[in-house]
Amino acid sequence: NAPVPLASLDETGFRATLAPKIGGLEALLAAVDPAALKLVITFGSIIGRAGLRGQADYATANDWLTDMTKRLAETHPQCRYVALEWSVWSGAGMGEKLGVLESLIRDGISPISLDAGIEMLRRVLATPAAPSSLVVMSRAGNLPTISLEPRELPLTRFIDQPRVHYPSIELVADAELSADRDPYLTDHLLDGDLLFPAVLGMEAMAQAAVLAAPGHPVVLENVEFLRPIVVPPDGSVTIRIAALNRGGSVDVAIRSSDTGFQADHFRATLRHTGDRPFPANRPVSALGKSRVPLDAATDLYGGIFFQGKRFQRVLGYRRLAATSCAVEISAVAAGSAGSAGSGDEWFGSYFSRTLILGDPGARDAFMHAIQCCVPNATLLPAGVERIYPAHPDELTGPVILHAAERSRDGDTYTYDLEVCAEDGQILERWEGLRLQAVRKTDGSGPWIPPLLGPFLERQAEELTGSGVRVAVEPDPPSGANGREARRRQTKVAVGRMLDRPVVVTYR
Repeated sequence: NAPVPLASLDETGFRATLAPKIGGLEALLAAVDPAALKLVITFGSIIGRAGLRGQADYATANDWLTDMTKRLAETHPQCRYVALEWSVWSGAGMGEKLGVLESLIRDGISPISLDAGIEMLRRVLATPAAPSSLVVMSRAGNLPTISLEPRELPLTRFIDQPRVHYPSIELVADAELSADRDPYLTDHLLDGDLLFPAVLGMEAMAQAAVLAAPGHPVVLENVEFLRPIVVPPDGSVTIRIAALNRGGSVDVAIRSSDTGFQADHFRATLRHTGDRPFPANRPVSALGKSRVPLDAATDLYGGIFFQGKRFQRVLGYRRLAATSCAVEISAVAAGSAGSAGSGDEWFGSYFSRTLILGDPGARDAFMHAIQCCVPNATLLPAGVERIYPAHPDELTGPVILHAAERSRDGDTYTYDLEVCAEDGQILERWEGLRLQAVRKTDGSGPWIPPLLGPFLERQAEELTGSGVRVAVEPDPPSGANGREARRRQTKVAVGRMLDRPVVVTYR
């Protein structure tokens, strides 16, 4: 390939450019019996379709090579013929030799790495149903002669300003976050900062993933919350969501203008599943109706829970210990108001109300409800191994969260979660939720009695090295029969420790 302006191209140069492509294939077929061949792969170039300055002869050679490969496929149906029309490679190939990589990158054409090119060749070889001609490229800029299938993007909150869109392959979009556009931010205020909630980050990643690889439902894997996304109370920040379809899974990352879009803040892999979002198993055993004496509205929210009203979904605790809890949580249908009966929306009035994953308020409560298991610290999500989300239509009404601690490593607590209907039927499952403890206190109080139990359990376990259950009940009401009232409290406390009704006999 010797680039030359079209006006300077002569017949000798033109034939010299044709020789490796057309002459080479003709020489190969002349040397063997075409009827005995099983597979022929020709290496062409995207320039045969797109053209390039100074490349008229090279474009023609590649265009003719692809056409010749197609005609051979029709003539010899017993042999598989594939014409691969490559874009520029990095690390080897014509672009490197001509020294044009930097100028092509400036024009928005991304090179194919050696590893990616070889892997794509292997995939083509392993796909007998692949077409007889394929263009293999990374991003190709805005080539006027290459058109992709046009596909209009649906209106969703976080796919607001598309920057890159290759249908069913890649999507990059920006969204500007502010208290006006995203009123839920005012309900996620911590230490004076508006924090972009992890659950809305998962929603943003899901919105990008289902556009890069249409389908539903989805499973989220290897979810990581690496850096907080902080929005100024009187300003805005832009997030950039990038989704890449890897054929069977979609890798998604969220970056922020605060870090110049150079670092991942959130990331995950999303996969499509079959009809059932998680493996079938037996329902969770039904719980009793009695609650731990905690009033979420007065005892928890505004204190141990920093979340505002859209996220205030904890109704009460059926069971509470240091390493497990069972919590009643209110969920509302997808697209409904922010919190039950509040009339608050998640997004500004001019944005779509579509929520791929359903109610983010309930899903945030799945995480922050575990806070009562570690009541002397603030727990923030660091990541999740795997989430099997409920279908948005299923996550409605009161649900029961069952959370069990799998392990603890310093200030990192790992929990497994199951979200059930009242009859014990599992709706949603989380595996390996990692919570990081911050803003720890010394435990000196003051304490709400039921929260003191989990704290003392952890303290006792550190001292004794073995698991201990503790239940703390407040004093009987003033004026109650002293001994009988204390015995009633004892019965309740022992029942809480054993997670079942008990009879206490005195003798």
